[in-house]
Amino acid sequence: MYGSVEGNIIGILYFLLFQAIGLIISVRYLKKENIAYCVLMGSVLGSFMISWLPTLCAFFMGFTIKAHITAGVIAVVICVLTLLGTAQYSVEGNAGFLSGRKIKPDIRRFISENLVLILIIPLLVLMMIIIVHHTLSGNDGAMHAGQCTYGDMNMHLGFITSIKEQGTFPPEYSILPGTQLSYPFLSDSISSSVYIWGASLRIAYIFPMFFALLQVFFGMVCVAKEILRKTKRIGAKIILAFSLFFFNGGLGIWYFIHPATADNFNRIFTEFYQTPTNLVDYNVQWHNVICDMLIPQRATLFGWAMLFPVLSLVLKGWHKRNEHKNAPPAKDKKRIGLTAPGTVSSYFVLAGIIAGGLPLIHTHSFLALGVLCVGFVVMGLYDRILKNRLNFSAGKKAVAVIAALIILNCISMAQVSDEPLSDKFLLMIGYGIIAAVGCILVILLVANHKKTKDNKWISEELKSWGLMLVITLIFALPQLINFTFKQAQGEQFIRGAFDWANNNPDVMDNYIIFYLKNIGIVFVMSIIMLIWGKKRQLRMVLPASFLWLICEFILFQPNPYDNNKLLLVAYLFFCIAVSDFTVETLPEKLSGLVKNRGLKVITAIVVGCVATLGTVSAAFTVGREYVSDYELYSADYVKLAEWVEANTDPKDTMLTACNHNNAVAALTGRSIVCGAGTFLYYHGLDYGTQENDVKTMYEDPSARDTLIEKYGVKYMILGDIERGSYAIPDFDDMLGRYPVVFQSGEVYVLKVS
Repeated sequence: MYGSVEGNIIGILYFLLFQAIGLIISVRYLKKENIAYCVLMGSVLGSFMISWLPTLCAFFMGFTIKAHITAGVIAVVICVLTLLGTAQYSVEGNAGFLSGRKIKPDIRRFISENLVLILIIPLLVLMMIIIVHHTLSGNDGAMHAGQCTYGDMNMHLGFITSIKEQGTFPPEYSILPGTQLSYPFLSDSISSSVYIWGASLRIAYIFPMFFALLQVFFGMVCVAKEILRKTKRIGAKIILAFSLFFFNGGLGIWYFIHPATADNFNRIFTEFYQTPTNLVDYNVQWHNVICDMLIPQRATLFGWAMLFPVLSLVLKGWHKRNEHKNAPPAKDKKRIGLTAPGTVSSYFVLAGIIAGGLPLIHTHSFLALGVLCVGFVVMGLYDRILKNRLNFSAGKKAVAVIAALIILNCISMAQVSDEPLSDKFLLMIGYGIIAAVGCILVILLVANHKKTKDNKWISEELKSWGLMLVITLIFALPQLINFTFKQAQGEQFIRGAFDWANNNPDVMDNYIIFYLKNIGIVFVMSIIMLIWGKKRQLRMVLPASFLWLICEFILFQPNPYDNNKLLLVAYLFFCIAVSDFTVETLPEKLSGLVKNRGLKVITAIVVGCVATLGTVSAAFTVGREYVSDYELYSADYVKLAEWVEANTDPKDTMLTACNHNNAVAALTGRSIVCGAGTFLYYHGLDYGTQENDVKTMYEDPSARDTLIEKYGVKYMILGDIERGSYAIPDFDDMLGRYPVVFQSGEVYVLKVS
């Protein structure tokens, strides 16, 4: 797990090989985009390829060095074919690598167009400091973690090490042997592909995350740029949107300043998960993107690293098609193919390929992308036939918004009454929302067909959305059928519920209060925007509203908390729209009240208030994460992991406690009889028998040997955690009966077969 200098170098170079290949493909394929965007998409393609190509090879060769060498060769071949295939599409007769591009980019213009860098650079540095400190940092032989990495990181480390050590494909749970891994494991196998070359586990875990963070940050900025592309003061709007999204937090800070005592405030920095964005006892559950999503949730991190850039591709292709900017000269029409570099279709092709690989990277991102794309299609068809119709006055919009809030609030109040709405009824409402949007889509398709004299629009839809859908399904269906649908069975998945995490009867709030305390100023500004905002701001949030409403009535996984992985994607679009409204529209309206005076002052005050109220809770949460430090594995268990790694076979099964911070499972990749229920339950797995058998093997000497044989246990761990978890009646007898092959302090390893 410590690796070697040579292993670190080779593992990093292998990762960078795919980054370089992705950059080459991006520069040649996205020939009409600037270099900065090509660098982003090149990095995304590189991460996508190193996630998928070794995996595909592993299905035939196992997760081995041979499979990785083969994957590298395939990547090089793809790169060469791309260069050859795009040579005919050179710009101005130049077929070189940077055909038609400026070799010296305008740095001053780049900075002026990307003022958000003043936030991205320090935030990236801060997050990397936190990640480095929170990932297996050493202290007197023990390994430490932070508050947010104390939990899920153990599971991810176990996936990374077991995929590399055992080489079985498709991979199995090392914490439930014999069960195929149903988690979207490519977010971890990307680190396994660095680890397999002899890199340290810490480097393998952290290094790909650095690139994923960059992809998430700049992907979000590209989405915002595309949405706000025709507006004024776009730089300020993106900075505000970036702040509101990544420093999301509501009014939870109130619970730490009231009562205003030093002890009450200091508990933010001293107690476990007592932060302004994660205070479950007071129903504050709109957890911070940085501390509760990107750092600990690797699937979300690597999923968004694909999702946000794909959304930017989709929006670029959609806008370019609508603006007809890609129409080639008549003499070139025969030469330029459907998916040629730089055409509108090429954006949808690339988006479809990456989207098709999302289910095993992050299923929630795949689902969010699908729902949003349906919303985009509906908006496009609406624009084609209705254009500027259905414009309502502020009064009518206020009635509609207030009515919707009253209805949602009544549903939330019904859920705490003596006769709450049943889960099946709520699920039907969720399905009804989906059906309603489907009906609208069909109606618009029919209306377009009747209104349009020719069928040119059908060809346009097929060359964009249709092409993306086909490509996505070709790649995604095998994953969905063989992995996702198998996992998402049983009552824990796809069930009705209302208001996702607002479900604890002891602290349950009504709908409006819940979102006011959790989302705060963004919730308030969203309501004001929907009433007094411009039509373009309403358009920004319509697809996201569709996604949000579905998530209010349907849970897609056993843990209700995880619905926020969908809601946060919708929230991104609300942050962008609110920023547009806050920076431009609202100050103009307020300035009009004083005869257009003091616009700059009003803008500064409004933006400052929204930014402060929208980020203050998250700022303290990030501060708490920065100073947090907890022992994850004691020095004795670390020594145990070192011994296991050096002296046992990777496929040996160990008997240990079922604790979540299991050093054997996380650090060595060996299988244990049963891992933590906090991981297995939320994956929809039945682990009750194994968990009970672990208890029996430790506590019942008469049944021990039979169960040891049943599970093929080779070694039994007896340490502080095991003795604290189980009442072992014959501890001393076991030390005499079975050979003690390792001891460090109070941690023993017995060879039992």
